[in-house]
Amino acid sequence: MEVSLVNSGTESVIMEVGEKMEFFRREGRYRIAFTLVELLVVIAIIGILLSLLLPALSKARGQARRISCMSQLRQFGLAFELYAMDHGGAVLPNMDGREWPSGERIAVGHTWVAGWLGSLSGSDLTNTLYLRESLVSPYLGGADVWRCPAQKKSPTVMGKTFPRVRTVSLNCFMGSPIKSPAARTYLRLSEIVRPSPAEAITFVDEKAETINDASFGMQWDFQESRPARWTLRDKPAVAHNSGANFAFADGHVETKGWRDRRTIRAPRDDAVMAGNGDILWMQSRATWRRR
Repeated sequence: MEVSLVNSGTESVIMEVGEKMEFFRREGRYRIAFTLVELLVVIAIIGILLSLLLPALSKARGQARRISCMSQLRQFGLAFELYAMDHGGAVLPNMDGREWPSGERIAVGHTWVAGWLGSLSGSDLTNTLYLRESLVSPYLGGADVWRCPAQKKSPTVMGKTFPRVRTVSLNCFMGSPIKSPAARTYLRLSEIVRPSPAEAITFVDEKAETINDASFGMQWDFQESRPARWTLRDKPAVAHNSGANFAFADGHVETKGWRDRRTIRAPRDDAVMAGNGDILWMQSRATWRRR
């Protein structure tokens, strides 16, 4: 008998609650709300998901920039070959420095692209005119391909930040007028035999801090047998997962990841880095030397 009364009372309560909910629904006053604890749990879950997703998104973004940079360098590699085809097999002229000994600025025609992009100041940093007048401009898609999307250091002019117009440089042994007994320079495409076209570096994705002229400077008197004197001059980029993109004389592009921390943290000026294997990798693919 008592059980019946309890059951009857429970049913009565349930019916009363149901009637009230139906009333609130009809009146438009029925609401579903979270408790504070539930909200905190949801926020915590969202935070955990973000902590898991952000590294993956960052990695994907970096991968996209690396691929974009490689695609741009392929255009330069093709321009290197097309220029040679249109000029009797000649390699792009590639002068080192900002000006002639007389003090006159080096112009297009004497080098493949003019302009001096030293440090984070100077009008050439944001001037696309030199790019449009360059010897490779007829073979490229526009000014955007001259700058790696992963390079973030941009100059400020008159209080406004502009993208650095160029991060691409040409191997200093390609097209150089310098005659040196210490290293081979290449003035014609047919001369690129040692190293082979598949191994010979042409264009380099350079680190923003050392971009000045359009020639990627390396050690002329490099000797593999004297590792204590190995010197890193111009610095390759480190933006692609601590690596840089390189174009080769056969047109292919590859990413080189740096193994020596000194390469990644290199100072702006020339730096002796004894036994740095990254320097050996670049030097052995930049030119041929008599042993």
